[in-house]
Amino acid sequence: MSTSPEAAPSRVRPIHLGTLVVLLVGLVVTAALALGAQAVHHTNEDRLLKQRVREAGAVAGAAVPNLATPLASAATVAEVTNGNAESFRQLMTPSVTGQRFISASLWSVDSGPPTLVTSVGVQSELAKATPARIQQVLRPAIGKGTIVIDNLLTAPERRLGYAYSAAVSSAHFVVYAESPFPKNRRATVDKNSAFADLDYALYLGNQPSPPELVASSTGGSVPGGRRASVAVPFGNSQLLLVMTPRKELGGDLLARLPWGLGSGGLVLTLAGAFLVERLVRRRVHAESLASENDELYREQRSVARALQHSLLPDVLPQIAGLELATRYVAGAEGVDIGGDWYDVMHVVGDHFVFVVGDVSGRGLRAATAMAELRYAVRAYAAQGDAPEVILTKVSRLIDVGRDGHFATAICGAIDVAAHRVILANAGHPDPLVIAADGARFVTTDIGAPLGVVDNAPYSSRSMVIPEQGTLLAYTDGLVERRGENLDVGRERLRRAALDTRGSVDDMLTRILDQAIPTGSADDTAILGFRWQT
Repeated sequence: MSTSPEAAPSRVRPIHLGTLVVLLVGLVVTAALALGAQAVHHTNEDRLLKQRVREAGAVAGAAVPNLATPLASAATVAEVTNGNAESFRQLMTPSVTGQRFISASLWSVDSGPPTLVTSVGVQSELAKATPARIQQVLRPAIGKGTIVIDNLLTAPERRLGYAYSAAVSSAHFVVYAESPFPKNRRATVDKNSAFADLDYALYLGNQPSPPELVASSTGGSVPGGRRASVAVPFGNSQLLLVMTPRKELGGDLLARLPWGLGSGGLVLTLAGAFLVERLVRRRVHAESLASENDELYREQRSVARALQHSLLPDVLPQIAGLELATRYVAGAEGVDIGGDWYDVMHVVGDHFVFVVGDVSGRGLRAATAMAELRYAVRAYAAQGDAPEVILTKVSRLIDVGRDGHFATAICGAIDVAAHRVILANAGHPDPLVIAADGARFVTTDIGAPLGVVDNAPYSSRSMVIPEQGTLLAYTDGLVERRGENLDVGRERLRRAALDTRGSVDDMLTRILDQAIPTGSADDTAILGFRWQT
């Protein structure tokens, strides 16, 4: 009897424990990285959205002073001119024709119901309203010095009204302007704008109420999903800005990373972990460098601004028999601090010393040099040194070869009672004297700018200011223009100074409006004295 051979048993190779551990760890790490990347992505998207909303809010907030400036100027002019209609129209017409406002009007609130003095542009909605509504809009603005918002968003012609009065309790006039907004509440965003990848909705007030919607990128509320908001002060109200992203703010790579990590195996997990670490480190490193650079820049600018303010005293001495006014206008180019300064120092009795100077260049080093020169002048003036001696001593403190800067300055000693001024000049524009018979530039002995020539000698000239005469000292930003002969700028200044109506402060305002109506590339400082007898 034959028997069949026994079948050989099959052998299944067991998975090694190390393989299982590596596989398990790989799966756990892969899952953890995928979930972690997803959380980082959401956190990063939320952080970037909040940052962008804060930036947009800062932009919106910066626009409020631009809106208030023409209204404040018009309110001040109205009070000064007692509601002169022609002055108001001249001042507000550029803002209306430039489409900042669709209409602007001046209202008298001196006594009784407000009355319309004059207007520019189309007829305002307020002018069509009842006397009670006009009172309701204008009265809260009187003497406040801030914009009072008139909500016209639900009117057929959607607008916002702005009422503004000078910040004095005895204000007699209120300026009122209106700006138009699209009927469909939709506002387009330029493709090249920094916020082109965001949808936004702008509401009047602090709640996202549909009737208070000023404008939006969609014509209504923003789509659902991730969103952030910020409230910006807007006159006596607020603007609420709500934004939502149209796409991934951090880029597609970080958004797709969790799926890439989750779909890979151990090798892909390790490679993905390495890639995430590399990307995260690069991002953190870039943000760290940007934060450090921003901090250094802010620190330098803060120090320079502090030095700038230290050179422009907030309070000047009260001089019996003299009316004193000053102006400082920062240059239009760049954000660095300039080197223009002025100062007035009491010596003894009715004797004073003044200086107007200009350090070459801009930035922290120029501001530092400016501070050194200003305090040196004060010290030498306190010793009783004459103007030419002050300039001689100060010239030793700065050297263009060593410091990279030089300076020009006009220094004068004033005897108020005698109407006498002694002037010394270190390469600075000659001052201007305005009297009843006209205006003329003073001839001085012009020496070398400070810091250009070693031990440079300076001399002085004495002159008598006529009764009720005015002396103006200034920096070159008031008269110099690129591509223009200096004599043209000097003549422009001389003609502007012929109008001596009002105070010296009024006079300086008119001079700036005529001499540099659109600003100057360089800083401008003016110091004006008017003898009252």
